[in-house]
Parts: sequence; structure tokens; C-alpha cells
Amino acid sequence: MVEGLRHTHQYLAYLMFLVALINMMLVLAKARSDENIARIVRWSHEIGILWAGRVIILAGFGYTLSVSYPLSTWWIWASILLWGPVEAMGRRFVKAELALVADGGEASSRLVTGAAVQLVCIIVIFGLMSAKPGM
Repeated sequence: MVEGLRHTHQYLAYLMFLVALINMMLVLAKARSDENIARIVRWSHEIGILWAGRVIILAGFGYTLSVSYPLSTWWIWASILLWGPVEAMGRRFVKAELALVADGGEASSRLVTGAAVQLVCIIVIFGLMSAKPGM
């Protein structure tokens, strides 16, 4: 069970990182004006970033408790706190702008800003989880 939690946490994180990177490229290339690309990015954003991230947090929490990491480990809490901007940017910037494009409109710079902030936060979280500073 412990190995399953670790693998779920780790490999879903790889997948989420890849999806965030591809979404950023699509947002910069075509998703700001192309309805079909915006629908694809909207779907991958919802499933591949937001829902995958929530599962990653649960699996990471379960793994942390099962291997007896101290709950005072700062990089775990920093990673959880960095998930807040990912959720906020997803709801207020990315999803709203992609819905606008899917309905035939054109996205503003908020779409690029939201996707960029999400990607940077995911990169920092990924770096903290990989480096495990202080361990």
C-alpha cells in the first residue's frame, strides 16, 4: 500500500507537470482564440491539473503518514500552500477565460497569466518534492 501511494503521488506529479507544460504551450499558441483548442485545454486543465493535483495531495498525505515523515517538515507545508495559487488561478483566470473562448469570444491576457502562475507553482512544488531539502 505504501508503495502504491508513493507511485501514485510521484507519477501523477510527472503527468500533471507535463499537462501544465503542454497547456502553457497551447495557451501561447492557439487557445486564446481557437474554440476547439480552448475546449481541449479546458478539459485537460480540469482533469490533468486540478483533479490530478487534488489526488496527488491526498496520496502524498497518506504516504507522509504511512512512512512517518514528521508533520513539521517545511517543504511539505510549503508545497501545500503553493497549491492555493494553482487553484485560485484555475478558477478565476484559466477556467473563466477558456469558457469565454469556447463560447466564441477571445481571451484576455488573464489566460496567459493564470497558466504561467500555475506552471511556475507546479515547477516549484515539483522541485521541493524532488529535492526534499533538509532530509
